Amino acid sequence: MITNNRSNNGAAIALEVSDLTVAYRDKPVLWDVDLTVPPGILMAIVGPNGAGKTTLIKSILGLVKSAAGQTLIYGKPYAQQRRLVGYVPQRGSVDWDFPTSVLDVVMMGRYGALGWVRRPGRRERELSLEALDKVKMRDFAGRQISQLSGGQQQRVFLARALVQDAQIYFMDEPFQGVDATTERAIVTLLQELRAAGKTVIVVHHDLQTVPEYFDWVTLLNIRRIASGPVAAVFTEDNLRQTYGGRVAFLSRAEEAGEVEEELELKA
Repeated sequence: MITNNRSNNGAAIALEVSDLTVAYRDKPVLWDVDLTVPPGILMAIVGPNGAGKTTLIKSILGLVKSAAGQTLIYGKPYAQQRRLVGYVPQRGSVDWDFPTSVLDVVMMGRYGALGWVRRPGRRERELSLEALDKVKMRDFAGRQISQLSGGQQQRVFLARALVQDAQIYFMDEPFQGVDATTERAIVTLLQELRAAGKTVIVVHHDLQTVPEYFDWVTLLNIRRIASGPVAAVFTEDNLRQTYGGRVAFLSRAEEAGEVEEELELKA
């Protein structure tokens, strides 16, 4: 059973969020959210605009202050587990005009392991080039990041996360603004991370690809509506509770030959 799986450091739970509440100007963005994530899964966080998906990740990582609640990563607060965590923010939140090269951006992923005193050396450069190989961006290592396309920029950020060799990865809309080829490459990479025992948590917006890309899903709309294996959680009823309106839903009926149907979800 999944609950008996153990991570490299012996913890049975990769992420545990308890009673998490986040408010902006007294307006709740997340309300009393509980979430338990086992290791070695690939999980989507989905919900409508304004549901708090990005805020959930940022609060877990201490980038947004919570009003209440607790978050543990492998049984300890994030501040004690930074080296186990990789983070890919939304591409639109980054200043891509900053004058630095692709290789330098990726090597930034090694700073957590090096500390503030040591500077990146040959080993860090080799690891960074290997990570760029995995995302098929090695030929762009010397290029300025401002010269890259949106999909190429996303691949660079993935390489930076990979070079950390984290145990748990948080990715905020990694498929946003990328072409179909890049999206497929990213999916393959995420599945390889899962196969290696890593935990990958992805803010995702395309409901139709959830059953194909992910094995777990969390449905969020300020509150956690449901969370668990896709087969058990990604249902019409839960989607209705999450979105409260019309949702294009792709039915993945294994015995019905992958029949596509649109369900009208009424509030």
